[in-house]
Amino acid sequence: MAVFSRWDGKRVLWVGLGLVIAALIGLALFRYVGTLLFAIFVYYAIRPLYRHLDRVIDHPNVTTTATILFVVIPMVAVAAYAGIVALRELDQFLAASDLEAYRSVFQPYLRLAQEGNIDRLRETFRGGSGGSIAGVLRQGVPDVLGRLRSIAGFVFAILARFFLMLTILFYLLRDDEKLRRWFYESIDHDDEIVSFTESVDDDLETVFLSNLAVIAVAAVTAVVTYTGLNYVASGGPVVGTPVLLSLLIGIGTLIPAVGMKIVYVPYGLILLGFALTTPTPLWHPIAFFGLTFVVVDTIPDFFARSYLSARSGVHMGLVLLGYFLGTLAFGWYGLFLGPIVVVLAVHFAHMIFPALVSDLLGE
Repeated sequence: MAVFSRWDGKRVLWVGLGLVIAALIGLALFRYVGTLLFAIFVYYAIRPLYRHLDRVIDHPNVTTTATILFVVIPMVAVAAYAGIVALRELDQFLAASDLEAYRSVFQPYLRLAQEGNIDRLRETFRGGSGGSIAGVLRQGVPDVLGRLRSIAGFVFAILARFFLMLTILFYLLRDDEKLRRWFYESIDHDDEIVSFTESVDDDLETVFLSNLAVIAVAAVTAVVTYTGLNYVASGGPVVGTPVLLSLLIGIGTLIPAVGMKIVYVPYGLILLGFALTTPTPLWHPIAFFGLTFVVVDTIPDFFARSYLSARSGVHMGLVLLGYFLGTLAFGWYGLFLGPIVVVLAVHFAHMIFPALVSDLLGE
């Protein structure tokens, strides 16, 4: 209690102001805690790449931008590829469905629009021949506009969080040394605190880097496996979109408990359904399930996690438990919060708790 006896009114005022500022910042970040945790995950996962580039490129802004582009470009490529595949499937669905019949209603207007005859298009739309389509538009436009507004709001929210994540990630990469130096100077380089924070920092890098490595290894293994399977298959490819499916399988490794099975099991069941209802050979889904389980699911996950966990001071079983319990307790962002809590708890138990108990019992 001696420390509180030295506190005067000025110090209490400064502490109160600091608590208010911390509360406001915490309130602002709490609304976007998932975005913040995802930025921390990406920061630790790509920090080794940033430090490697930083030794070659003597410009922090250029190094940070190049490192982030290493992550953003694949993400955009995956989203674009998935969008192209979705549009292609949608086009095939519309061509094969009854909606194709409605094209005749719009055909005259589409022809005039393609010819660039705006005046004739306006007259046709205002005339009797455009009454049917005008009535359809008058009935459907409010509903369409409402849906478009909802979609636009959703897209804007996603983009806002994406750019917030990029901003946090940029300054974490560029200024982490300044932040670390400020913190250590503020605590007067206390050995116990410095040792604790450095151990936590190193293990978080190892844990999150292992996640990124497992994603990459699983995705590359899946691409090679499915491409080879399509090459030897007779009667058409087994996997229609091997690259997209492989990328989704890699991302699926982040999901606790089920992992990539949430991707390839439904896809395999679809292949099985086709094999039972169409002339598709039955060995297609059997080969898909067998190769995916043995080659794609088991081998990369076991070897990649085992190799990288050997570099960490935290048992991989505890990390996996952190993923699972974190997701159950906090939702999707518990996927990143769970391992952070586990690493903090393990190092607190090893480095801080014994000293605290000794001091308490010694009194």
